[in-house]
Amino acid sequence: MRRLAQFAMKGGKQATLVAVVFAIIPVLFWISAAVVALVILRKGYQAGAQVFMWSLLPALIWWFNGDPTPALTLIGVAGLASVLRYSAHWTYVLVASMLVSIISMPILASYLQEVMLTFAEAGIQLQATQSLPDEVSTEQVKALMEGVLGAVHLAILLACTVLARWWQSVLFNPGGFQTEFHQLRLPVWLTGSLALAVFGLSNIADMTQWLFILAIPLLFAGLALVHGLVEQMKLGRMWLIATYLGLLFSSALVFSLLALLATLDSVFGLRKRLPVRVKN
Repeated sequence: MRRLAQFAMKGGKQATLVAVVFAIIPVLFWISAAVVALVILRKGYQAGAQVFMWSLLPALIWWFNGDPTPALTLIGVAGLASVLRYSAHWTYVLVASMLVSIISMPILASYLQEVMLTFAEAGIQLQATQSLPDEVSTEQVKALMEGVLGAVHLAILLACTVLARWWQSVLFNPGGFQTEFHQLRLPVWLTGSLALAVFGLSNIADMTQWLFILAIPLLFAGLALVHGLVEQMKLGRMWLIATYLGLLFSSALVFSLLALLATLDSVFGLRKRLPVRVKN
């Protein structure tokens, strides 16, 4: 991946070639988005716009053929990279990513209605076979699937932006991204707003799909905190491996713990209250 970024940074033609080629391949469109973001972060909006426009062409072809995901990802990541270049602050990137995902979610859902309907019907059948007490309608399951779809799209946007920032750090500012990510801490106003929104929407049956999107920034900040504390306290990589394995196999519990840690860090500043260990 590093060599790919090095090749793309040799010039505009190379960056355009890489972005266009990967935009043509459906399962690798995220690499195209990350390359566009890298150009924006390193060379600015004008250079990034040229690469973006060329890579958008194959992405739009996929959209016309029924899959808007590559185009929406490309547009969203380019927007997030622009926010990061202008503000140099991940808080604004997280806020922008939620807005982009909220806008993109209905578009993605409209093109993936058949898939979502299949999952909804499967969920209803599972409820019937297990004799669950609470009745769940197809529309409720579809709304739940929309929320998951929006959250996954948001996670992809952030992952592409992180990859581009990491590339920029490795090539031009070694260690810069690590320091930036480890110091990420949500401001109290954002944490409070998210907490109020999650609490309010959780009590409204027709709005629960938005909870997934609102929770992603807390997850992102929680992961940044874990990475920062592991480095600060010299705990070893096993803690990081355990965290990601927990997200994979016990996602609800670990997700809740990370969100709680992010909230506590926002209010109390956990990094400053825990010791800094020097590795011998």
